Amino acid sequence: MYLDEVIIFNYRSCKTVSLKLSEGNPNIYIGLNDSGKSTILQALDLLLNSKSKYNSLGEGSYKNDLSNTPDETDKLNHLLVEKDLPEFPDDATSTFIVGKFKYQEEEEGSEYVDMNLSTPLKWSLDSNEEGIFWLVRKLNGSLDKTYVLMNESNDSLELWNLAVRSIDKKIKELKITADDIENENGKGRFSNFEKIRAIYSKIDSGPRWAEYKFAKNDKDIFPDYSLFDWNTSLDEIIATAEAIMKDEIDDHLKPIKILAEDKAKLAEKAINRKFGELSETIREVAKDVEGINSKVYFNVKEKISDVMLTKTNSDGPIHLENQGEGLKRQIWFSLIKAKANTGEDSINKFIWAFDEPETHLYPRAQREFFDILNKVSTGNVQTLISTHSTIFIDKSNLDKINSVIQEEDGYSVLNGCSDVEAIYSSLNVKNSDFLFHDKFLIVEGDTEQYLIPKLYELYTGRTIIKDNIQLINVQGKDKWLINKTLLDKVMAGFKKTEEQLVYLFDNDMKFEIGAEAIKDNMFFVGIQDIEDSIENEVWSNILNDFYHGDFEFSYKEVEEWKTEIPNVKCNNNQKFYSILKRKIREKCQNLGLEYDTLVRLPSKGIDSSELLLNHINHVDKIPSKIKEAFDKLKV
Repeated sequence: MYLDEVIIFNYRSCKTVSLKLSEGNPNIYIGLNDSGKSTILQALDLLLNSKSKYNSLGEGSYKNDLSNTPDETDKLNHLLVEKDLPEFPDDATSTFIVGKFKYQEEEEGSEYVDMNLSTPLKWSLDSNEEGIFWLVRKLNGSLDKTYVLMNESNDSLELWNLAVRSIDKKIKELKITADDIENENGKGRFSNFEKIRAIYSKIDSGPRWAEYKFAKNDKDIFPDYSLFDWNTSLDEIIATAEAIMKDEIDDHLKPIKILAEDKAKLAEKAINRKFGELSETIREVAKDVEGINSKVYFNVKEKISDVMLTKTNSDGPIHLENQGEGLKRQIWFSLIKAKANTGEDSINKFIWAFDEPETHLYPRAQREFFDILNKVSTGNVQTLISTHSTIFIDKSNLDKINSVIQEEDGYSVLNGCSDVEAIYSSLNVKNSDFLFHDKFLIVEGDTEQYLIPKLYELYTGRTIIKDNIQLINVQGKDKWLINKTLLDKVMAGFKKTEEQLVYLFDNDMKFEIGAEAIKDNMFFVGIQDIEDSIENEVWSNILNDFYHGDFEFSYKEVEEWKTEIPNVKCNNNQKFYSILKRKIREKCQNLGLEYDTLVRLPSKGIDSSELLLNHINHVDKIPSKIKEAFDKLKV
């Protein structure tokens, strides 16, 4: 189960904030100081951790987490209605955190059935849309309530809270027979849950918010939320280590506890024997006391007393307490990561929220740290990061970055970042503050601008955005010199420019550039252009599919047409696509068909790219020079 959506209502600066979360990528929140980033992370802590602190005005307390000028509840209800959810009664003095969770119905859902979950939780899971679960926490002063979405009657029967006798009474009242009740196991007595399901199927009911209290085993299905703000103490590191090592400690602690219990019993006997010897003396003072005895318990408690490090350049073990803040945080994170790894097979998912994790980490460590977060996000960990780090942003998918802005009224607004300009604006950075992409792929025109990213994804299994590659279209051969000069000026000052830039052009660009200007980072496709580099069989399949029912083409015909293409500078009518269109016209004339009645091949650009992509469906069909350019980008 993972967190898919959250609505934060009347909590500090987040008066009405709605956010969508990614499961498999880090969720990045950027913005200036005091914009509300930390408040978002703390709101999620409120939703998932019942022990998280909520401040309210009261005697001797002047801190209040309710928004200063809270929104009316109809604003929250408007968002709920949009999601086909029931409304809450008017209440402008409460904080609401609404969470939508998703889980895999076949895998996780089947495991929930076998778990010892409370009836209210089981009924909520059964009531909701498949694979969806809604949870709400409402806080108002000392009032703290949790709600889940249930299928409930208009008169609020709350059958899940009733005893067996009351449920059976309702069964009789509604004249429900054994045939009306589904026995999930196909044998044995009907469970309360099976009876409840049958009752609700016979009465008018619908989705309602029902108050809910976590039972002992219920929390096993919810994500384990941890908020790391990097105010790390040595005690927290040790506590994390103890949590990870609990099984190993228990193996050695259990025999000691058994011994302690045995010794406690012996000590108890000895003490009580001594009390017996003192009974006469005690009665002389306390005449009504006939005897006195005691119970003895030896408390054996595990504790990792210290953490020691051995470093490559150290002379023996060193206390972690004496190390720098950066190393402490690295050790803490490695322990947290290990804790998550121990639960990889569990249905429970971890949610890690990091508030400015770049603190105390130098640039390389930031990059490595983000790579680890990216990796664990594809497993059983969902990550959220509040950051000012341009390195974290640089390595993130643009569509996973959210800008948190505090408006003039002091309340936070969440916006997606549709382009780099939005990032610059959110962080108030200048162009010189960071280079947003690792590599740049320069292509010649509109066909390549659409086609090449799709081929890259087919070849690598990843998008150019995910691999931090910026695609640049130089808009034709005639603009090459101007755009090359501009690129050189933009990249001036960045190291190893030739490794960052990869040029992928039609082969006829060679004649514009000149042999002396060609470098190892330039790749040229085809005899003249990308179209003639496509395999003959692929072209024959494209044409046969496009002109299905009119006439057929063989790959040998395509092969013959390509022999007409010169390997020197030539006019457009001597290139493959022009030759192809002429040959189709000739074929029509030879077969006595009216050419003007045929659907024409699209002009070069997006439409012709789509035509190619419909048939280039395997990496083997991608021209070799294009694959070489992609390999260069991955170096």
